[in-house]
Order: sequence, then structure tokens, then C-alpha cells
Amino acid sequence: MKRQQTFFTEYFQVYRPVLNRLNMLLAPHNLFHSQWGILKLLKLEGEMTSAEIALRQQVEKPSVTKIVQRLVEMNLVSVRPGTDRREKWIGLTATGQNTVETIMAELEILYCELLNGIELEELESAIRVMESARKNLNN
Repeated sequence: MKRQQTFFTEYFQVYRPVLNRLNMLLAPHNLFHSQWGILKLLKLEGEMTSAEIALRQQVEKPSVTKIVQRLVEMNLVSVRPGTDRREKWIGLTATGQNTVETIMAELEILYCELLNGIELEELESAIRVMESARKNLNN
């Protein structure tokens, strides 16, 4: 098997179990990974429109709208009108901020466990590989 195939085989064997562990970690917060992705994005990048979220998360805008509606119901995000009446800005509420910070701390523990024994140089190299693959995919 070519090394490229081995690389992606290993990636897929890690992806699903990590996603399952993430969902288990999110379950006590009544969240799923798709909701978490939006919450984390808002924490890191600040307020944005659903169109911006859809673009950044690489999902359809109706999917973002549905997820945001649920996050509003949970009091994790708020929606405010923009200058254009069709534009709505989505941001974290105080409850959302606290929830995201709690989850990020929990995830830090999980990620450290998963990367136990991996040297910093190896991790930096793996990050560069994934960034390059993502860029190539989006070209």
C-alpha cells in the first residue's frame, strides 16, 4: 500500500473514534459535534452571520440555521439584527461563553491523553500536513 493510502487509512481509523469520544464528552452539555463546531468558532472568531458560519464550517446555510435555532433555545447563542434587515449576527451568550470554556478545558484533557507520547516536533509536522491537505482539498 502506498504511504499516502496508509496515511488516510490511519486518519479514518482515528477520526470516527475521536468523534465518538467528543460526542460522549459533549453529551452532558446536551450538545453534538455539529453544535460544538459553531460554538467553538464563535468563541475563537467572535460574532458572525450564518452565511459566514456556513462557509467556515463547510456546511449548507439551512443546516446552520437549524443548529443556531437550537443553540438559541438552549441560551448558548443570541441573534441580533444587522444593518441589512436580512442580515443577522450570531454570538455567544454569557451562558454560551461559560459552556464553551468548560468544554475546552475538558477537551484539553482528552486531547492530551490522545497525543500522549507524541513529541512536539511530530505534532507540529502533523499539523502542517493536515493544513496542506486541507488547502489542496479546497483548491
